[in-house]
Amino acid sequence: MIGALALSLACIMALAPAVGFAATYDSVSHIHGVKVFGKEILMPTHEGLYRYSAANSMQIVPGPLFDVMGLAVYGTTLYASGHPGEKSKFAQPIGFISSSDGAKSWKQISLKGEVDFHMLEVGKFDMYGADSGSGQLMHSGDRGKSWKKLGASKYSDIAPLDSKKGAAYALLEGSLVQTSDGFATTVAIKSKMKWSSIEAVGSTLYGAFAKDIYRSIDGAKSWKKIASLPNEISIISVNTQVFAAVAGGAIFISRDAGKTFTS
Repeated sequence: MIGALALSLACIMALAPAVGFAATYDSVSHIHGVKVFGKEILMPTHEGLYRYSAANSMQIVPGPLFDVMGLAVYGTTLYASGHPGEKSKFAQPIGFISSSDGAKSWKQISLKGEVDFHMLEVGKFDMYGADSGSGQLMHSGDRGKSWKKLGASKYSDIAPLDSKKGAAYALLEGSLVQTSDGFATTVAIKSKMKWSSIEAVGSTLYGAFAKDIYRSIDGAKSWKKIASLPNEISIISVNTQVFAAVAGGAIFISRDAGKTFTS
């Protein structure tokens, strides 16, 4: 998701000096997104990676501090990209790194000193990153060891599918498209809704449109509204345990598959 959180949280975040141990949204200069990780909600920022704890409250995740521009989760592994912190040993830009211990330590995988992914999406077979420097959308089919450029990045969100290599959904100016060959070709899915965010969990697809959250269990052929929030939704992040949605400067959390949300 490229800068989506800025649309909804920017109004409550002041451009404060870099703070290593911030506790509120406005104590960091910018929050880049929201990602569910197990039972937790993580927030990548210029000043490091934070763990959401309550409304407008967060805690720094222990580990190397760096500007986390792109963050993705698959299972128990975190993937990231961005810029080095003042005392970190990362390259500039960082390239593509991973952590298998909850961000306590990070391993360089590839693209060291080459790319700064501002969008990062990871599935069972495919990884996609939007490089801010070149403007290219890049793809890896070997867990990030090597990458191929796919052309100019034009998708605001990508949801890789675990059912088949190369299968994914993406948002193009709010419209949903589908690919089965890693974006070599795409098919537009007709809908009156202009989506702001999409997520895939197994064979289930979730989408945010205006103030509502929808679910599809038939490959986006039909959608069922499962929740409504007080303000327009900019980001959703979902796994089997937690559903997080950013709406109007607040983060709403569900731990019952979207039946109820609290902020």
